[in-house]
Amino acid sequence: MDAQQFFNSGVQKSFKNDFIGAIEDYTIAIKLSSSITPKTITNKYTEGSANITEQVNVYDINEENTSMYFNRGCAYLAIGKFNDAVQDFSKVLEHTPDDAEVYFKRATANYCLRHDEMAKSDLSTAMKLDSKYTEEMFAAQWPE
Repeated sequence: MDAQQFFNSGVQKSFKNDFIGAIEDYTIAIKLSSSITPKTITNKYTEGSANITEQVNVYDINEENTSMYFNRGCAYLAIGKFNDAVQDFSKVLEHTPDDAEVYFKRATANYCLRHDEMAKSDLSTAMKLDSKYTEEMFAAQWPE
């Protein structure tokens, strides 16, 4: 299967509320549609020595996989993995910095993390970019 097929499978799983399965498919789709940059993560100690801990691959964001990151962020949001959702939404905003919906979703994740200032900033940006996003709409996500 190619990246688009994994993405489509993730969408179908999301519709069925299989968010774990959707995340797995979106992750594969992202890997298949990205160029990879290796990165070394090191631990630095106070005496100045460094210990290499691991080599990781960093996947880029591009026009093809922007919706893959967005959908995976939404799936993370649905299962309460708010830090992961913020990371994916932030990646999307690197490529599409004027997308009100992404700011709104990231505001939601930040609010759930109790990052109130970041949530407020993201919500404000969403409302400036698209008038359909309002404080009332945001508040309605958490009925009293």
